[in-house]
Amino acid sequence: MSNNTLSIIAVLKAKTGQRDNLKSALQALIVPTRKEDGCLDYALFQLQETPDVFYVRESWKGQEALDAHIALPHFQAFVEQMDSLLAEPLQLIRLTAVEP
Repeated sequence: MSNNTLSIIAVLKAKTGQRDNLKSALQALIVPTRKEDGCLDYALFQLQETPDVFYVRESWKGQEALDAHIALPHFQAFVEQMDSLLAEPLQLIRLTAVEP
């Protein structure tokens, strides 16, 4: 991956009773996000031991691509639901690739 590639793990914890709704809302982001020009990787995971917690692994062609994603209607529709779905604020973990 190039130096300007932006890789992130997003951590999302569902409110009590909202696990299935959060999962559905996150699944709805997958197809349109993967079609975005700046998207290199976008994958959703649910923790086995803590099924109320979801991870989204995503990589972008730089900050501009991520900013464009955040502004798109499908992501904004998710943002509008976050308060009702999430038990705590969305956590973004920025990653740096370590390669030989």
